[in-house]
Amino acid sequence: MALPVSVAAALAALVPHDALSNAFGGRSRDPGSLSWRHELIDEPEAARLLGAAVPVLPALRAPEVVERVSVHRGLRSESLESQLAAGFLLLHLRVTYLPVDQAWEQALTWPVLRRGGSVLDVREQDPDPQRRRPWPQRVASSRDAGSGDYAVVTVEGVEVGVQVDTSGVVHLTWRVSRGSRVLLVGLLTRRGPRAAVELVAEGGLLT
Repeated sequence: MALPVSVAAALAALVPHDALSNAFGGRSRDPGSLSWRHELIDEPEAARLLGAAVPVLPALRAPEVVERVSVHRGLRSESLESQLAAGFLLLHLRVTYLPVDQAWEQALTWPVLRRGGSVLDVREQDPDPQRRRPWPQRVASSRDAGSGDYAVVTVEGVEVGVQVDTSGVVHLTWRVSRGSRVLLVGLLTRRGPRAAVELVAEGGLLT
């Protein structure tokens, strides 16, 4: 697809920064395990939980890549459905595109991205307006403000946050409706900013 000239120019002007690298560093709160509190489920089950088709990126599928769908499990002492129904847990699906020789249970986000994998996170927006944070602007922390590594562009009428780091990892964030749910979606990939935006737009994930 052809992005508007203003959008292409904004993406080309991004300056790589270390923000994402630091977020997945050894001292970060989350060690970066893709399986942390997640369990694998099949796509039909994920669609049942979501009440709509699961956002996926078929363009990332390849013989050397395996697609894994997982859900944040919450407390193992209670069923997932009861936690979701009670509002104790918000639905959080993850679609991971892993190198075929990488076991999902041992996969760490940063090494997977460095090897060319991608991670698509799909979260239900908190229905409580007092607990909501701006999206996609929330990924730009105060320490990154004005650094030039982050921009919000509008594609097909949707605001897309784009952040890029020095290792070539790009983080896209946007909001989309599926059925009765408002979803917060984020993609981590090593495609360039423009290629990453084109990927999700052409995949129909923005609308």
